[in-house]
This record gives sequence, structure tokens and C-alpha cells, in this order.
Amino acid sequence: MSTYEAKLSKDGHVYTKRDGLVGGLNTYAVIQPHRKVRSVDEDSVWEAIVIGAGYAGLVASRDLVKVGKKTLLVEARDRIGGRTWSAEVDGTTYEMGGTWVSHVHGRLFAEMQRYGLQDQVMTTRTEDGGCSYFTLDTGSGTRKFSLQEAAEMTARAWRIFINIDGNEGRGICPLPHSSLGNVRVSFDQIKAVDQLSCRDRIDQIRHLLTADELALIESLVPHCGGGSVESISFLEMIRSQALQGYSPETFEDIWTLYKVRGGQSTLARRIFDDAVKHGLQYAFETPIKSIREKDSMVSLTTVSGKIYRAQRVINTIPIAVLPTISFDPPLSPLRREALEINQVCYLTKIHAEAEGDLRGLRGCTWPGDFLYIYGDGFCAGGRSTRITSFAGDNRGVLDPLKEPERLETALQRFHPMNIKKVVFHDWVSDPYAKAGAAWYPAGFLTKYLAELQKRHGNVLMASADWAHGWRSFIEGAVEQGALAANVVMEELGVLGANPPPGTLAKI
Repeated sequence: MSTYEAKLSKDGHVYTKRDGLVGGLNTYAVIQPHRKVRSVDEDSVWEAIVIGAGYAGLVASRDLVKVGKKTLLVEARDRIGGRTWSAEVDGTTYEMGGTWVSHVHGRLFAEMQRYGLQDQVMTTRTEDGGCSYFTLDTGSGTRKFSLQEAAEMTARAWRIFINIDGNEGRGICPLPHSSLGNVRVSFDQIKAVDQLSCRDRIDQIRHLLTADELALIESLVPHCGGGSVESISFLEMIRSQALQGYSPETFEDIWTLYKVRGGQSTLARRIFDDAVKHGLQYAFETPIKSIREKDSMVSLTTVSGKIYRAQRVINTIPIAVLPTISFDPPLSPLRREALEINQVCYLTKIHAEAEGDLRGLRGCTWPGDFLYIYGDGFCAGGRSTRITSFAGDNRGVLDPLKEPERLETALQRFHPMNIKKVVFHDWVSDPYAKAGAAWYPAGFLTKYLAELQKRHGNVLMASADWAHGWRSFIEGAVEQGALAANVVMEELGVLGANPPPGTLAKI
């Protein structure tokens, strides 16, 4: 049971046949009052301003105030979490964006330990759940496999798909946190592989796959990357393989099994409250329209016209939203080129409450409006099941805001079910996300990733969208926030246990 009170956010939607589509969901992530800035600091120069209250921004803000840096956090939304937040609907928690945690996510797990949540986890899959099988529909009717059969079939297909170097990715990506070249593999070797899309790789090995295995790979790639096999770089898949230990058998344990029991917003609130306790000031519902640097001072102008000034700014705005922000001096030509191409993840994530016990259900439809489905534990009361389902890029195919009734039809294709409600956050239409977590097209990473990671004058760029390791994951956001905060500390100085300048320490 959470110690926080769920309050209504403007984000998210719930659809029922009786009430239709209703906007706004309750969450622990809403911050009220939405603004806390001391009058004496209102027009002062901040040591640091952090833009964005997702995990990158929360970690950066907390780390800075804990070493005494006067820090302001500005956020466009009415809540913390960014693209990771949990909604509370009729007593059930639904993860609207980033969800799963794992012991291999070292920075994230350290945050859970810091706030006593390391053992407050639950699993998506229920061992003895109802409908414990895998359904596969490739257009000629639905067939059932045991979960073990489906896992073995997927693992075989994935191994063939990923094994471009004869060593299951180890030769191309031996050090996934230094994936653009390192002591064991050259940048040119990486660049050659980066020219391949996942479609290119599938075309190379399709003759080795059965029809069912081909369907699983064709659907698994967009399930992971939120785009299509044509749009996603094969190098992105190799990096994922390396991060999960070069074995498809670890996919579920790392990607889709363990969740924070009280929801991701519980952990985010712990970080935020810790920062506020140490002096963080903040302004929510405060979108930024421009960032200007002159004479080493950075000025932020909000949509409402308010100007904030700081010695350093940490910018965590997602890559899909960055083109809407005006920079002076302008961003580099190479970074602007990267923003023009941008990322390819336009996923749809849908939850549903379905009557009965479907906790063991797994399935894939290809082609289909949704790609994968997971029985995700009982809803409150124990008589219905929380269903989680994912699609790739459904733009122009299924718009959940315009045709929410079609969501039920798409879910029924996996398994007959009596759906009570559908819950979702449409990230593509969200003006402060415009897409899912970033995955990139062929040729992008070796040309643009290093540029995206660079600072822009006294503006440090910190987002999971260009993380070194677990890019697009919560772990990547934590990495980026911590690294940026450390740069600010190094440049602005941290006194620590040393005596104040100009005083004589007595030994």
C-alpha cells in the first residue's frame, strides 16, 4: 500500500463502452502545489536549472541539491516521471510507460536500494495463472503453444537473426556501454553493421527460418523498438543482445518480468521528495520555449514568457521534442541534422481489465494492430486480469484517441475476453513526448549519437534517448542524470569536507 495519495493528472485516458473515452488519470506522480520557488530566489541566478522531471531530471536535481547547489527543476507536465509513470484506476496500478526493472540495471537498482524498494517487486507473469499458454496468429487462425514451446521457437529464431558475427553479437558489441568502438572492435567495424536495417538482416537469413519463426522475429523487433523492421537499425538489436548477456533466454527476466510493487511513480516520488527535503525548488506546468546563452549565462524562456537564468542547465527534453525548442546560439549543423531525421519509436502501449483469470496468457499476432500481449496479474478484487499489450508504429493505422473502440477488437484477436475497460497514454500525440523512448534507423548511431551526447555550451544534454548503455530504458535515464549532475559539480565546485576558501583550517 503506497503512502502517497493519487491525484488527478491531465495525462492518460480510460475507455469504457458506457462512458466512452475519458481523459485524465489518478497518479501518485502529481505534484501539488505545482510551484515552489522562494520569493527571494524568483529572479536570481540559479547555479543549475534542470529541465524535465523524468528520471534523468529527478536524479540530476537530487544529486545537485545534496551537495548544496541552488537548483530549480522546471517541468511542462503536472507530474513527475516523464515517459515513466503509473496510474491508479479503481484500485489497480497501471504502468503507462517505462515499467520493468532488473538486477542488471545497476544504477536503477541502486536507486531502489537507496529508498528501501529493492525487495518491493512483483512479477508480470504468474506461474499458475489461468490461460497459461502462448497464442500465435499469423493470419490463418490462432494456434496455441505451451509457453516453453513458444520460448524455444523464439530463442532459435532470435539466435539465427542476431548471429551476424558467428558469436551471437560478442564480436560486434563486446562492450555495450561503449558500443561505437572500443579496445576490441573498431569504429569502422561498427559503422559497417550500422548500415543494416533489421529488414536487411531478416532478408539475409529468412531462408533459415520457418514461417512461424519469421513471424516471431518480424513482430519481436517492433515490439522492442516501437518502429518497424524497415526503420530500426540492426545495430540496435545487437546492443540489446549484448546488454541482456548475449542470450535470448534472459529476455523475459530483464525486459518484461519484474516491476516495482507500488508502481514506478512510487520510486520517482521517493527521489523527488528526497530532493525537496534538501532544498530543491520547482515549477511544474511550465513548458520551455527557448534556451539562450550569452556571456556564459543561460536564460530559459517559458511559454508564458517567464525568464529563468542559470550558470548551468541540464536539459532532459526527449529527442522528438527538441526541434520545438529554440536555441541561441543554434545547435550544431550535425545535431540539427540528427533532429531532422529523429527516432523511429512510435509504439502504442495499451492496458485492459478483462474478466476472469487470464494471468498466464501470452501471445503474438502478426501482422496485427497489436503485436504482443501479456497477462499482468489480477486487478483489485482478484476477479479480473490486468492485460498489457504493445504495438509498433500504428500511425495512420489505429489512433487510440479517435478509434478507442477498435482497441477491444484488436485485443480479442489474441484470445476471447470480456473487457471492462481500456487504459492508456498515447505518447505519439503527447506534446511533451511525441514518440516513445528512442530507437534509431540504420546509419544513425555511428553518425549522430556522439553529437547528441555532447553539451551545447553551458547546456548539458541528458536523456535516456542518447544514453551510453541502456538507451531508451529507465536505467539509461538514471545514467544520464547522474553523469550530467557530476559535470555540473566539477565545474561549479563542491566544498565537501574542505574548509571554506579564505579560512585557515585548524588541524
